[in-house]
Amino acid sequence: MLRFQARQTPRIAIHLTALIDIVFLLLIYFLLTSSFVEQEGIAISVPEVRTTGMYPESIPVVLIDEGGQFYLEKKAVSDKELSARLRAFLALSADKSVAIKADKRVAYERVVQALDIAKENGADVLNLAVEKKIELQKR
Repeated sequence: MLRFQARQTPRIAIHLTALIDIVFLLLIYFLLTSSFVEQEGIAISVPEVRTTGMYPESIPVVLIDEGGQFYLEKKAVSDKELSARLRAFLALSADKSVAIKADKRVAYERVVQALDIAKENGADVLNLAVEKKIELQKR
């Protein structure tokens, strides 16, 4: 009697190497194409308005916290230091712009002092940072 070998069912093999390579390439693509917004390390709650204009990122930003302390480049500075550093920066800058980002609870006088310091040291354009107010449409 003739004996035949039993048929073996073919095994299906999933090659994960190619799949892992594609996932890795997609991960790199999304990391390289995404943009990250850098926020200052000082917690400031700015006032809200209906319309806003964006100031360029290349200009110096003077931060004023709730206590009225000035910050420039994430470092606390006195009024005199702020004046000297702004003068040095604006001497090299072509557009002569300064942005003021003040907490909404800060005394108005400190904001005016920052504006005066910037203007005295050569700033031609003064920008005030605000947040755009989100309005829900009524139906």
